[in-house]
Amino acid sequence: MMTQRARLVVGSLAVLFSVMILDSITWGQSPKEDYETLKQFYRHRAKEIGFALDPNGKQRLKLESPVLTWTGLDYQGYRNTEAPNSGDVYVWTYHGRAIVAGGVLSLPLPNGHEVYQEFQALVETPPQPISSRSDWGVMWSPPGVELRAIPGAPNPVADSDTNALRKRGLQMRGLAKQFTAQTRSAKTGEIHPLKLLPNAVFRLDSDALKKSDSDVIDGALFIFTNQLGTDPELTLLIECHQTSDGLRWKFAPGSLAFQELWLKHRDREVWHLPNFLNHPGERNFVSTRLHQGITTDQMKEILDHDPE
Repeated sequence: MMTQRARLVVGSLAVLFSVMILDSITWGQSPKEDYETLKQFYRHRAKEIGFALDPNGKQRLKLESPVLTWTGLDYQGYRNTEAPNSGDVYVWTYHGRAIVAGGVLSLPLPNGHEVYQEFQALVETPPQPISSRSDWGVMWSPPGVELRAIPGAPNPVADSDTNALRKRGLQMRGLAKQFTAQTRSAKTGEIHPLKLLPNAVFRLDSDALKKSDSDVIDGALFIFTNQLGTDPELTLLIECHQTSDGLRWKFAPGSLAFQELWLKHRDREVWHLPNFLNHPGERNFVSTRLHQGITTDQMKEILDHDPE
């Protein structure tokens, strides 16, 4: 288990999420080509973000491949157009454990796209604090999540079982299904259910965890999306921990949205996060803007000048 307080160095962040009602959207000549350009641009921006656990940047987090690529109707019906926004979800790891989840996404404007970056701390003692290169001077000093025991959970399958990884994977899928989530529409105030993706989007590296002598044995990250598309709203981390009482399952919820969120376990509320714009809340989540209006042609120019 990570116990050190560490500093987070980020190459690029942006500013608070803005809620906008658009009456018109200008599309490119080739929606498919625009979409592919967006995806390449998301990956490019994600690779520019450098997280580290120490001030000297030697203990750098590893950026994993996108764990979820999504499109979907805009947040709770702000637009009547189909799938205008899209994004990628990423996980940054250290020694096999997921430390930060986040994403790069965009919303269409009449003159281009607003591009955002968002991050969610996933551990008890996350990297500390960062100063972003942002016009608004956003600081993110996440206090860390509270990993709590899952009530009534069965004992995790031990490594001595020859099929431990597969069986623990099935256990985590079953445990995730015990949770339900909801969000409140920022437009209407109505509460809507979220839907759990059937499979984990990311599985912790158990071999790397063993080599690091971590108390975390295994784990997986699940995501709840809105009902209108595949836009990720809430994260659910489930981990297997070695404790003084043996192996135990723990969970931690997190946000990838600015709306008010609830998480329930077997119909009992276990977590609530107010609307991010009005109440930043626990600050484990931050949503920031990178580009206010950038066209796909401008994205292509950046990609051409900064090849991978």
